[in-house]
Amino acid sequence: MIVHYPETPEKQAMLDARAAAFHAGYVAQYIGKLCCPTAQKLQLLDAIARTIRDGSAGGEPE
Repeated sequence: MIVHYPETPEKQAMLDARAAAFHAGYVAQYIGKLCCPTAQKLQLLDAIARTIRDGSAGGEPE
């Protein structure tokens, strides 16, 4: 498999945005399929959003 990475910062930003949208959609779909009440699903989504906003998502170190 050959992977061609973006050659400009603008194209990298576009790829990053598309990857983030894909991951967010996957997480939302996964949570939607869980066997728990809707209120609990919303609490989980809120907890994920707080974690991302607070910067404690365990991503790459700065």
